[in-house]
Amino acid sequence: MSTDKHQSLCSSQFDSKLFITYLRESTATMKTIGIVGGIAWPSSLVYYRRINEYYKERTTGNGLQTPTLVLAQTDFALIEKAQTEGRWDEVGRLLAIEAMKLKAAGADFFLLACNTVHTAEDFITPAVSLPMLHIVDAAAKKALDNGHSTVGLLGSRYTMTGTYFVGRLQKAGLKVLIAEGEHQENVHNALYQELAKNIFLPETRQKFKAAIADLVARGAQTIILGCTEFGMLVSQEDSSVPIIDTSIVHAEAAVDLALVEE
Repeated sequence: MSTDKHQSLCSSQFDSKLFITYLRESTATMKTIGIVGGIAWPSSLVYYRRINEYYKERTTGNGLQTPTLVLAQTDFALIEKAQTEGRWDEVGRLLAIEAMKLKAAGADFFLLACNTVHTAEDFITPAVSLPMLHIVDAAAKKALDNGHSTVGLLGSRYTMTGTYFVGRLQKAGLKVLIAEGEHQENVHNALYQELAKNIFLPETRQKFKAAIADLVARGAQTIILGCTEFGMLVSQEDSSVPIIDTSIVHAEAAVDLALVEE
């Protein structure tokens, strides 16, 4: 970057277009990742950490190298209210606004740091002129790469009973089992009453372990944690079959995409 450009950036007259040009010139070797976060905020921390950790694993350097990313945070209270009312068009509108902020900040593509809000995909992607990296595709690829054909899915009630997640997994060739009865209620309620508020209780972990055991008994070869907060409550030691944490595989897929050379 030229000295004149650098001096202009450091002056009191901030030029947003010049700043975006600077970002693109200084990060020409990789794409800029855009994250719509705050849905809810605890999982955004997981994404940020894993993206940086995985980028370091994928690249060579002195250990100080970091990826380029931008983040826009939603008000989860508004998202949750619209979900409860079944107003997925409003969920999509709110998320599309944040995604467009990411584009303005220089993102080359974006991801939603939450499983459930992908239900509103049809209201988001038409309103955003930026590619979206879908969380279900990352989970499906991981299951198939591991040689699994039957997956057990834990998520919000919207995720487990809706079509956006289950249908997309099935389209990828996977058989999907979901938590049922009290297991489904326990998992859904824990998400909104505890995990989204950064509350993680031992007794809730036991309920999740029971739900996982039931899915395994019904034939699940791997368990997909279909909520980005679940990986902060349970881990591989809580399951007798492999666990796929969607927040982790989604974050890794973002780095992989960012490093693809055109």
